[in-house]
Amino acid sequence: MTLEHRKYKIIQQIILSKQEDFINAIDEVVKRFTKTEFQLDLSKHQNIEPFVDLDKIKSERPPVDFNMEEFIAEANELEWEQSIEELLADLD
Repeated sequence: MTLEHRKYKIIQQIILSKQEDFINAIDEVVKRFTKTEFQLDLSKHQNIEPFVDLDKIKSERPPVDFNMEEFIAEANELEWEQSIEELLADLD
């Protein structure tokens, strides 16, 4: 298993955990190994749910079918300040 796979596995275990003491322990380990001064405090924010319910999200905001012809028509109407070649060169 590669390092990337191990990181994703650990992240997945953290996401699925419902044990606050486990999360607190992970938080302490992360604090020990990272020397950042920044602390993200979400306690003052509203409407943050601890778990994601995909069925609920889909019912609230049903997926919209992608229409390629409509996309191409709208893309062709866009006005660019640079040519496609210049935009592609900026990506290099």
